[in-house]
Amino acid sequence: MILSIILLAMIGFSISLYTYLTELKVKENPDYKPVCDISDRISCSKPMKSQYANIFFISNALVALAFYTSLIPFALVNATHLLVFLTGISCIASVGLAYLLYFKIKTLCLLCTAMYIINALLFYMSLQAW
Repeated sequence: MILSIILLAMIGFSISLYTYLTELKVKENPDYKPVCDISDRISCSKPMKSQYANIFFISNALVALAFYTSLIPFALVNATHLLVFLTGISCIASVGLAYLLYFKIKTLCLLCTAMYIINALLFYMSLQAW
């Protein structure tokens, strides 16, 4: 189970790194169209340009990078109680961000949705490991 948590954290890290790099390109060039922009309804750049792209002036993608990075050492030392707590918080945050994405921004961000799913899986696996 711990190995699965580490693997999911690495996948989450990779997706959030791609998201952050894409966000930088979108900010640098507003006309940049990332691969994940399929239409107006399925777009990853739309939430990146929205007022909800940052938590306290810090990019959501950077927060995700820090989160996924922090999970790996906790998993390696088998701190399952801390993993349950952190991944539980991430699920709560994911529900809030999903609400903003789907009902306020009114788009489907494939990168964001992938991270929400990873967060739910991480929580489930952390509970199983605990």
